[in-house]
Amino acid sequence: MALIVDKTRYHVISTAERGYGLFNVLLLMAAIPAGWTTVFDTSTTAFIMPSAECELDLSLFRKGLLAASTYAGMICIAVVWGFIADHIGRKYLLLFGLISDTLCNVFGSAAQSYYVYLSFKFTSGIIVGGPFAILMTYIAEFHGERHRSRVLMWTGSLFALGNVAVPALSRAVLPRTWSFSLFNNSLIFDAWRIFLLICALPPFLGFVAMWSFPESPKFLMTKGRSEEALKVFRRMYSMNTGKPEDDYPVKILRIENVAKVQTPLEPANRSSRDGLRRSFYRMKFLFPTPYIFPLFTINVIIFASMTGMHVMKSWLPQLIVILNNFDPKESDDSPIVPTICEKLNVQAIEAFGAQAALALGNTTETCIPMIVSTTVYTNATIIAASAVTGSFLVGAIVNKVGKKSILLVSLVSGGSCYLGLSFSPSTTIFLVLCSAIIALTGISTNAITSMIIEVVPTSLRATAVSVTLMTGRFGALTGNLLFPLLLNVSCDAPFYYIGGFLTLCFVLAIFLSKYSGKLP
Repeated sequence: MALIVDKTRYHVISTAERGYGLFNVLLLMAAIPAGWTTVFDTSTTAFIMPSAECELDLSLFRKGLLAASTYAGMICIAVVWGFIADHIGRKYLLLFGLISDTLCNVFGSAAQSYYVYLSFKFTSGIIVGGPFAILMTYIAEFHGERHRSRVLMWTGSLFALGNVAVPALSRAVLPRTWSFSLFNNSLIFDAWRIFLLICALPPFLGFVAMWSFPESPKFLMTKGRSEEALKVFRRMYSMNTGKPEDDYPVKILRIENVAKVQTPLEPANRSSRDGLRRSFYRMKFLFPTPYIFPLFTINVIIFASMTGMHVMKSWLPQLIVILNNFDPKESDDSPIVPTICEKLNVQAIEAFGAQAALALGNTTETCIPMIVSTTVYTNATIIAASAVTGSFLVGAIVNKVGKKSILLVSLVSGGSCYLGLSFSPSTTIFLVLCSAIIALTGISTNAITSMIIEVVPTSLRATAVSVTLMTGRFGALTGNLLFPLLLNVSCDAPFYYIGGFLTLCFVLAIFLSKYSGKLP
């Protein structure tokens, strides 16, 4: 049986011929640790900051810079990753990213200074920024149209569970008194460094698991490597059906070049050295009307949504530690119950170490870390689980109520929760609002990203998604840098800034419907 496939229509190999079975399930399972890598890289810093405060000499601003460093790395080279993946393949670039990230995490756990650890987190962001997108592409290219959407939905859901795995792991490790030393006690690994070592397991396990899988057959076919692609299809067929590879009904895979009409989006020069230039060239087609206003609105909304979500995720453990260390004696003279902002008194926080040192009789400048109880990690785990559950529930009803309605509700509710944080009558209410914020801003991020398909044509959609995600990461970066600065000015300032921004985005989103759907 001969199968003639051209470079633009090679997906005609049907789902029935490729099937869905053991191969696809194993691929999804192998992708889980690889997909968790990004979650771990952007979340672990939040949980080690209270414990590493003294060893790394962490001020509030240094903590913000540390939380922002991974996103800065992601932004720096985001466009280049896609270009490289289209030329050398998905699998090997994915493997390179996973093993490199493993090494960054291992060496970062041994960092003895703040700036060394900061450089490793920045490098980790550069490395992990591309492989996550490559991984989703890699998985999609092994599935036919019948199963692709469902598989990607399940993949995203399984990856989201990494948000629960990080605080759960921190709950199991960070409160311990574990310790070991290397090189004659010149390098001591206490609990927070051991935690970072364990967090190097997801990229390493992902590397080991993905090693045994083949290159994407779609990529092989676009490069004219039909024999290799056919071997992949035969292997998938055999694993999914239990039959010998020789029984695969397709015997010859011949790829024909079909002449295509050149469009303004495809410059005549198709050489690989100009591929990166073409990526930037395509971006200019996003900005003429009628795309400019809806794209501007979408980018503003995702900037605010990812700012709100990642700032809260990065600072929640630190805020819980501060609230737990609040001394009620400080408000004994006042009959009024102290507010959340009185408990988050930055001046008192920064003076804590010096006061504790003097109380212990130390005349030299000594850092005394705040007490980090197990309730910090327990609360963070419960909040993460609640947020993920909320996202799953919204995913089940999105087709019934519509993305626009979900976006509007999540934006106005998330903004209201942020504005209400400083008025929380108790720590419990504060934590409930934090949980709602993480869930709602995550929902608004997913909703606005999915609405891109209603704003731009297919030929520009991938470029639009890349630009939008880069904008969102820039929001996470600037948010983490601004949060400690605003907190130093006033406790209310960061909450009002983000809450007001989300509320403004709610107003912008109301008008987004005028530009959705088919555009001329």
